[in-house]
Amino acid sequence: MKTLIYLHGFNSSPASHKAKLTQQYFNQCSSDLNILVPKLAPEPLLAISQTKQLIENLGLDNLVGFVGSSLGGYYSLHLLSAYFNVRPSLKAVLINPAVKPYELLTDYVGENTNYYTGETYTVLPEHMTHLKSLALTPEQRTDCVRSDSVFILTQTKDEVLPYQQALDYMPEAKAWIQSGGDHSFCDYEKVLPAIKSFFSSETIK
Repeated sequence: MKTLIYLHGFNSSPASHKAKLTQQYFNQCSSDLNILVPKLAPEPLLAISQTKQLIENLGLDNLVGFVGSSLGGYYSLHLLSAYFNVRPSLKAVLINPAVKPYELLTDYVGENTNYYTGETYTVLPEHMTHLKSLALTPEQRTDCVRSDSVFILTQTKDEVLPYQQALDYMPEAKAWIQSGGDHSFCDYEKVLPAIKSFFSSETIK
């Protein structure tokens, strides 16, 4: 069955509001498209490894693409690039995506507690290096970031990330820029039909 993978953000989980809304929407509105929401490890390289193993188990031919929120958007872009040459129909929807998390997350080095699970974990300085290693080169961005492969959803009052940063980083992507809002993406449920429509051309193949 054709499948989407939703990747949650930093210090989040499959129980996040957006993750649950996305699952509920696709479960109710799309009988031909499954959605998986893995619990991502706090360690960047482990999170990528876990997702690649999920894709291997699923079968790349069954993967339609990714929906990624914040740090999950950064991971989604990396994974899109990693598989794009093999499966150029892959797509990614990036919700208020981080494009330089290795700068943003330096403030979280040390012990943290997950908002949803209550689990404690440690962010190490070397995790910033690992995050930076996942960044796309300009050539990789040129290869896989197009208006039919990447859809950025962003709100201008995001208090965590400058919304213009993602638009400048991926000027060729399709973009939905909404005035106001915040980093959680207010009224997210209203953009779910647009997300489904973006993926719809692949689901019928």
